[in-house]
Amino acid sequence: MDQNGDPVIIKRYGNRRLYNTETSSYVNYQDLVEIIRSGHDIKVIDSKTNEDVTKSILIQVILEEEKSRNSILPAQFLFQLIRSQEQSMHDFFQNYLSASFEAYMKTRQEFDRRFKGWLEMSASAPQMWEKFIPGAEAVREFWSTGKKEEGEK
Repeated sequence: MDQNGDPVIIKRYGNRRLYNTETSSYVNYQDLVEIIRSGHDIKVIDSKTNEDVTKSILIQVILEEEKSRNSILPAQFLFQLIRSQEQSMHDFFQNYLSASFEAYMKTRQEFDRRFKGWLEMSASAPQMWEKFIPGAEAVREFWSTGKKEEGEK
């Protein structure tokens, strides 16, 4: 979405060229990947029919990522997808897959947050020791003196 919260409008022309109306320039699939990864949503409109073709363009973007060896979907999953019944596939994508991916992203963010906190805590550990352990300052001075003497040699 742009600064107003609206998706970036991309027009698809008959020759399959994609035009970013925000930057007034033609874009390719890699450009779309960069727009999306930077946090913006896109909406792709067919220039003749004004039909929303966003889903088909996003699928093509995924296919292009697969071609460039940035494998997103395992082959076994694709076989299962094709073999499944249409309604069960629709239910799977609408309910389970979206919720599972959202839960994965939240878990990943929480892990990153906790790991960062652990690193920050371990960086401040010597200062914490000084508060709770009598004589910790002397030990710290001893170790820092040894490092200074090594540096002077």
